[in-house]
Amino acid sequence: TYDKEWKRLKELDESGAEPYKIDSTRASIRTLLTRINIAIRSAKVISRRIHILRDDELHPHLVKLIQGYVRMWKFILECHRKQFHSILETKSHILIPKNGPERNSSKVTLELEMELLNWCSCFRNWIISQKAYIETLNGWLLKWLPQEKEETSDGIAPFSPGRLGAPGVFITANDWCQTMKRIPEGAVVDAMEAFAVNVHILWERQDEAHQQKMKTEYLSRDFSKRLKSHQKDQVLPGHPKAGKAVLPDGDNGRAVDSRMVALDALHTRLDEQRARHEETVREIQESSATDLKAGLAPIFEALESFTQETLKGYENVRVPDSGMV
Repeated sequence: TYDKEWKRLKELDESGAEPYKIDSTRASIRTLLTRINIAIRSAKVISRRIHILRDDELHPHLVKLIQGYVRMWKFILECHRKQFHSILETKSHILIPKNGPERNSSKVTLELEMELLNWCSCFRNWIISQKAYIETLNGWLLKWLPQEKEETSDGIAPFSPGRLGAPGVFITANDWCQTMKRIPEGAVVDAMEAFAVNVHILWERQDEAHQQKMKTEYLSRDFSKRLKSHQKDQVLPGHPKAGKAVLPDGDNGRAVDSRMVALDALHTRLDEQRARHEETVREIQESSATDLKAGLAPIFEALESFTQETLKGYENVRVPDSGMV
């Protein structure tokens, strides 16, 4: 509007228009100029207020937060080191009780898997939330700075608020943002997920063992029922051994009695099924004997390495002297 009025005034002057038209246009321009000056002064006041909030309030809070993170990561690093070394020094612990009910053992294993997956999810979300926070904050601050890429003899230089002469809050936020981008949380997540997969495989084997046990018990009951029926038929009334258990007597009985042949086949199936179940249980106990140590050790080793790298990153974030806060 101001430009249009100024152009109109120039045209009126050049065309020799009536004085009242020129005066009216000049008055309109003066009014617009006053409004523009007021808007500029208001913008400057708001800008100064934003600068105060950014440099004198936001920056000290960021510094305190980063210093708090440094203390936190130091404490966590010490905890993970102790946990890792404790696991290495302890004897193997089984994931399931050797003499406990198989169904209860399977339930405990499933609960362990769920806890591992929840642990992994919480850890991942915790790191993601930290990254999202500083990326959002740094992205807002970057809007204040020119985004032209600086070319050097070695190519395009990486973005650096310090080279642009930006205030300290820009340097601190950018350093923090770059640190979070370099955080290697993937190894921790992989170790947690790998242990959860192994625990799930163990749960599947336990479920398999439970199914085998049920089948073994069914065959055992069926065999006992048929054996009693056969014994009852083999003992005649009035016989001296009536009412007592009479076991089949070798191949002679099997040859003459088709039921004895079927009973012998069922007994063979029962022995085979019982052997399969016992072998599965033995394999489960052997594999679970070291699963807890073998599964947790890589996790805490990865956590120790991750925490150490994260702590180094936070310690390298440039912040003012502690006197600022």
